[in-house]
Amino acid sequence: MSPNTGAPRFRPYASTRHHVTKGRYITSNDSRGYIPVYEYPLNGQWIMMDIDDGYILWTGIWKALGNSKADIVKMIDSQPDLAQVIRRVRGGYLKIQGTWMPYEVALRLSRRVAWPIREDLIPLFG
Repeated sequence: MSPNTGAPRFRPYASTRHHVTKGRYITSNDSRGYIPVYEYPLNGQWIMMDIDDGYILWTGIWKALGNSKADIVKMIDSQPDLAQVIRRVRGGYLKIQGTWMPYEVALRLSRRVAWPIREDLIPLFG
């Protein structure tokens, strides 16, 4: 939360092509006991942003591009500095499972690999 306003620090950008909703998913993988998200569907995947800290579900973006789960593991393994900042959610609600990473890292990676869906990422990155 923003200290002065009580509003979330991260918010989706307006898009006429996407209907972004709020969700809240219970998980034991997070100290809060749940993950509050902004979410919208894309190519059969869920694109999500953690409302509180801006972490992005990279697995949703990666799979919306048509890549496999094995490919995301290879990409992360090839960049050891990512291992220190990512979160992996396993078990529990299928929709939130996968690799979550900080907003800035997801933005940087999206600029490199997500050109085909760039317009569909406007709610996340503007």
